[in-house]
Amino acid sequence: MTEYVLTEEAVRDCIDELVELPVHRHFPGYLCLVREAGQEGRTTGLDFNYDEFFDAFFRVADGDKPYFVPFKEADDPNWPTLRFNENVAGTYAQSSLRDTSPLRDVANVDGSGHGATWTLVDEHWIPACTHFCNSTQIPVEALAGFLFRDYAFSAHAPDGNTLVDAFCEEFYYGRASDEFQHLYEMGAVDIGSEDFTEHE
Repeated sequence: MTEYVLTEEAVRDCIDELVELPVHRHFPGYLCLVREAGQEGRTTGLDFNYDEFFDAFFRVADGDKPYFVPFKEADDPNWPTLRFNENVAGTYAQSSLRDTSPLRDVANVDGSGHGATWTLVDEHWIPACTHFCNSTQIPVEALAGFLFRDYAFSAHAPDGNTLVDAFCEEFYYGRASDEFQHLYEMGAVDIGSEDFTEHE
């Protein structure tokens, strides 16, 4: 089966869509915990492997600010603020996380330092939508298009559903689940076969 990747133009369109949303900069941390909960098959006692997560989905370059996080939170036209520095722990480590971070609303932490573990609260997607997204659903095709911008897809005719399927598989969402339906909007961004090119 042929492998496809998103075109650069399609990725830029996904980013343009995301930066206009009122999404908190710490939303990637929540996604990291959701993914780990799916991998472990539990919502309690989770390690917070933010370094590995940022390397997999947000790294765009080397240097002091190698990560790109396409969430401005508000009408901030300053694109350089979307770059995230190499010290991810400076934001997400339990000792660094401020009490005002929305992560405190969706998860509880036990212990400290490298031994700290996290537990997602019951129905965590409800406070996640409220506190990370200002009660706005995230267009899932745009989010998946950005996260999987460097990944290839095996498909006969890739489209937006290809991205949604990959996203649901990676983050252990069921499309009909309460958490997916509450957090994400489908169809807000039109992704078609013309937005993919064969992987070389």
